Amino acid sequence: FNKLRLAGQLCDVVLIADGVKFNAHRVILCGCSSYFQALFASGWSDSGKREYQLPGISPETLRQVIEYAYTYSVVITADNVENLLAAADYLSVLGIVQRCCDFLHEQLCLQNCIGLFPVFYLPELHQSVFSFILKNFKEVASISEEFIDLSLQELCDIIEKDELNVKQEDAVFEAILQWIEHEPATREAHISVLLPKVRMARMDPAYFMKIVKANDLVKANAACRPIISH
Repeated sequence: FNKLRLAGQLCDVVLIADGVKFNAHRVILCGCSSYFQALFASGWSDSGKREYQLPGISPETLRQVIEYAYTYSVVITADNVENLLAAADYLSVLGIVQRCCDFLHEQLCLQNCIGLFPVFYLPELHQSVFSFILKNFKEVASISEEFIDLSLQELCDIIEKDELNVKQEDAVFEAILQWIEHEPATREAHISVLLPKVRMARMDPAYFMKIVKANDLVKANAACRPIISH
């Protein structure tokens, strides 16, 4: 079938990405994707070749998806994995989705985990990235250049989890200050939201008295006073 496709023979559908046309066979595409099954079932016609626009997908990514449908082989790299995963998820090509997830699991590291956390919404991958961040929180906060780009909600979701792996809560407080200092004008007020999530009982008493209680940002925020007075 792939030889027929490459020769343009017996093809009964044309997929178009950004003006670039790809000949294919409906039955092959349906074999790897419920998206194509639904697409072709709703627009089936015996009148000849039909053309379908696929907006938001680059020609190169569509080429890889079509080749996978015929060969069940795909080359995944750090440069193409994000576009390929998004397209495969949209087109319900589950084989590519799984291979992209496997690739990202293998590539997961301190430098890229924060970038992957909000981007990829697939439950299995999201949980894997989230667990990695919780397990390596102190190192991630120190090394990842993207840590400061977390939203308030994302940071809260991380530091409030019981699975957060830190030897001392000092690391959590310092990470909060680091995040605030990146955009102090808009983030300073969030100290009252973030501070209650720090487990003060697990903090070194001397650190609490000298660093946390004496912190200007904490002292200036009225909502923080009840937290540090206990």
